[in-house]
Amino acid sequence: MVPRPLQSSAEPQGESVISDGLTKDGLPTIEVVKKLKPSVVQIVTEVAAMGAINQAVPSMGVGTGILLDEEGFILTNNHVIRDAQVITVTLNDGQTFPAELIGGDASTDTAVIKIQADGLQPAVLGNSADLLVGQDVIAIGHALGLPGGPTVSKGVVSALGRSIAVDAQTTMVDLIQTDASINPGNSGGPLSNNKGEVIGINTAVIPGSQGIGFAINIDDA
Repeated sequence: MVPRPLQSSAEPQGESVISDGLTKDGLPTIEVVKKLKPSVVQIVTEVAAMGAINQAVPSMGVGTGILLDEEGFILTNNHVIRDAQVITVTLNDGQTFPAELIGGDASTDTAVIKIQADGLQPAVLGNSADLLVGQDVIAIGHALGLPGGPTVSKGVVSALGRSIAVDAQTTMVDLIQTDASINPGNSGGPLSNNKGEVIGINTAVIPGSQGIGFAINIDDA
């Protein structure tokens, strides 16, 4: 929905523009993507695995991250960077930087890495406590590592407060369930509301399901 300009009459008709094209119903999806894409990064990891003849064979992985500030701190999933010997971050403009691991937490599947770069545009974080079931959300991430920039998908908040068992020892709680398409490579990327605010970190899907994905709510993250 494209916002209309303010009417000059005392009783304006249609939507009213609040600021920067934002209406009472939020931004159009195109504007949300424009706002958020500069804050979304691709993360490529290298993990050394032993081959058949006891030689280290590098294994590559791809995920997504969100710029938290201008200092280069990036939020992602712990499983994206787990056991990585080399972490490389590519910005939206194509610049590539080595990253260092600041810390990770397996129980919440969150991690923070850091790069040294200038001119970074951090994401705006929202408040997941305000979410409602049925609310529109947008997922952005480097699905399957496809070339040409991140993939955008749109859906709704399907449920709130979900819990899923990651393994025999770990259960993730208070997750956002969404039907926005989430694929391998989306992990660590943002789930946004229609104001362009990050309200979740995409983290998991149920294998074999259709339209059932999960994000860590940003308040917990």
